[in-house]
Amino acid sequence: MSRQLGALVATHLFDRRRSVWAWGIPLGLMSAFIVAIFPSVESSISKAVEGYPQGLKEAFGIGELSNVEQYLHAEMLSLIVPLALGYLAVRAVASGLTGAAEAGRLDVLLSAPVSRTRLVAAGFLATAVELALVLLVTGALTGIGSLLSGAGLAAGPAIEGFANVWPLALLFAGLGIVAAGFSLRTSVVTGSVAGALVAMYVLDLVGRLDPDLSGVRYLSVFKYYGNAIEEGIDPLAFAGVTLVACLLAAVGAWLFERRDLAA
Repeated sequence: MSRQLGALVATHLFDRRRSVWAWGIPLGLMSAFIVAIFPSVESSISKAVEGYPQGLKEAFGIGELSNVEQYLHAEMLSLIVPLALGYLAVRAVASGLTGAAEAGRLDVLLSAPVSRTRLVAAGFLATAVELALVLLVTGALTGIGSLLSGAGLAAGPAIEGFANVWPLALLFAGLGIVAAGFSLRTSVVTGSVAGALVAMYVLDLVGRLDPDLSGVRYLSVFKYYGNAIEEGIDPLAFAGVTLVACLLAAVGAWLFERRDLAA
């Protein structure tokens, strides 16, 4: 990493330093609460889940809920954390591009010897770091909740479960850069990518609920998300989604390089 790129990444992270706590603490406290209450609801929730249709349990990633890892996945890691981090990713990467353009800072930045491609790369790398830090804070608070309540959450599976969210969220940062290549309005970029995030989740859900429509899951990154807290991280899926995120960022950088910033 060049000194200039490192400085841009550091600046982006400094500008968004509050975001790590603003997102990590609420998600961490929610996850800690879920883990902490599990010992008191374990017996009742397990009996309730036994009556659920198998197809419904598979669609929503619900196991037998016989241990705290399954409960954490069902309540947080199957929906809330991925959607929250996906939205954060596009917000973070847009802040350094479309946000800077709307605030009039982009012209100032580009008046220095800084290429648009390098600016995009810095935003993408900084977003990757920010996502990792948010997941770290969330996981740490979850672990503390488990220790205080005696829920017995296993550290290894929990780390894999939270880490597996990272490439999925990063993909939406890549999509955000592509969107910024077409529009410099933050509302358009975040709105369109947030819509894609929800649409992908719905497509995956529909494919799980109806076997005849299982093919639509290939249009969703959630197909490759899995259940890492129970089954471990799939290295091929993890690397593949990360690679696609980087390719999207590269395409977005190419579009942004050729965009008329005055338009």
